[in-house]
Amino acid sequence: MYTDQTLLTFGKYKFTQLCRVPPEYLLRIHQAKSYFNAELKEYIINNLERIIQRRDGIILTPIVYFPCKKVIYISKKEANRFLESIKYIGQNHKKPVRAYECDKCGYWHITSRENFDSKLKDQGKASARF
Repeated sequence: MYTDQTLLTFGKYKFTQLCRVPPEYLLRIHQAKSYFNAELKEYIINNLERIIQRRDGIILTPIVYFPCKKVIYISKKEANRFLESIKYIGQNHKKPVRAYECDKCGYWHITSRENFDSKLKDQGKASARF
């Protein structure tokens, strides 16, 4: 079941929380009855009054806080799909090579580090002794 915090995984507002999607967009989907899936249909129907109130300015769009400022991917699959799309693009600087799940926000990010470096852990322990 979709909630205000659910991220869309398709369409013009892909990777946007439903509470931040412009209400006009959701109302157009509803009027055209062109729901992308049953969960979105259920969300729009159950929240139709609130969506209309957001459109009319009666309810303000909530402020969303993400604990990290990195680009987020909804799933490992989405992050890996992006990595695949940039695989053969030439770059002068480091290129992201893998996805990882963030401990702070719970979403997925990409990094240029091949894998987690255990040496960094050891360095952290060594510097803590001094």
